[in-house]
Amino acid sequence: MDEVPDPAEPGPYEAVVESLWSGICGTDVKEFTGHGGSVSRAPHPLTGAGLPLVLGHEFSARVVAVGANVEGVAVGEEVAIMPLQHCGQCLACHQGQHTHCVVKAWTGLSSPWGGFGERALVQSYQLTPLEGISAVAGAVIEPAAVALHAALRAGIGPGDTVFVAGAGAIGALTVMVAKALGASAVHVFEINPERAALVQSLGAAIVPESARDDIAAYLRERTGGHGVHVAMDCAGKPSAHEACVASVRVGGTVGVPAVHPGPTTVDVRRITRDDLTLVGSVGYSRESWEKTVLMVRAGVLPIERIVTSRIGLDEIVDKGFQALAKPGDELKILVQVNQ
Repeated sequence: MDEVPDPAEPGPYEAVVESLWSGICGTDVKEFTGHGGSVSRAPHPLTGAGLPLVLGHEFSARVVAVGANVEGVAVGEEVAIMPLQHCGQCLACHQGQHTHCVVKAWTGLSSPWGGFGERALVQSYQLTPLEGISAVAGAVIEPAAVALHAALRAGIGPGDTVFVAGAGAIGALTVMVAKALGASAVHVFEINPERAALVQSLGAAIVPESARDDIAAYLRERTGGHGVHVAMDCAGKPSAHEACVASVRVGGTVGVPAVHPGPTTVDVRRITRDDLTLVGSVGYSRESWEKTVLMVRAGVLPIERIVTSRIGLDEIVDKGFQALAKPGDELKILVQVNQ
């Protein structure tokens, strides 16, 4: 914990916000424990930021100042912050593929400001009015958008059977998204009993520990011998990825929103011989972000259900980062930065 100066006055297309609720992401925890890689010491080419900087990229906020050319949002309004920043000049940006921007940055990881500070300076295009969404749910929109984008890229649709490996925050949100998209069954393997119980309450069928050595066979028994339509690797472990590839039916799809720390062995023969599709996913498109907001506002995605603890800013180290850095039952911890 440290004291930093307040942000400067916003530029023409910028805004200053007061953080309300901010979620601790696994990426933040990796930086806290020293095993990260998402935050650079060198200045970022888009923002100029490097260590030290303020963490926190999943947050809701209240607008306290806007630049002269900012439209569509007013001082005092509560918003969700879309942390992806882009240059607007590269080919990907011209095509609207901001996630593919060659110098993209993320508020809370590669920007001077983040959601764990009382105030932050952001670009006006990062502001999404909550308009009926609670500030608590507003802090969970970012990971929910990650899950929705991954599910849409994997093509989850009505009637599909789905396997989700890992019930961390993204895994739990993927269960919720898959059900909202019309999946007929969502099977989840999760070794933590508390997390398994939570996703079961969201409508998932839990793959028992006894099936751990052959999850694919277990799922084939429950899908008429075929395997699932879509498998989602939300664990980021080689064994989880292998189980996903083995569990899908001929012509099925494996989606990978998880961040793997190193190379993973892929059964290429199975992918080619059984006509599988392997789809990676990072972040979200603007369309996926906006659809997430609409689904939350409509009550289709009750994303606040994955929040397991709410703590104060003065508790962020011991009851936040340290709690998540060791094996435990916590899933998503939100920090109340400002009242």
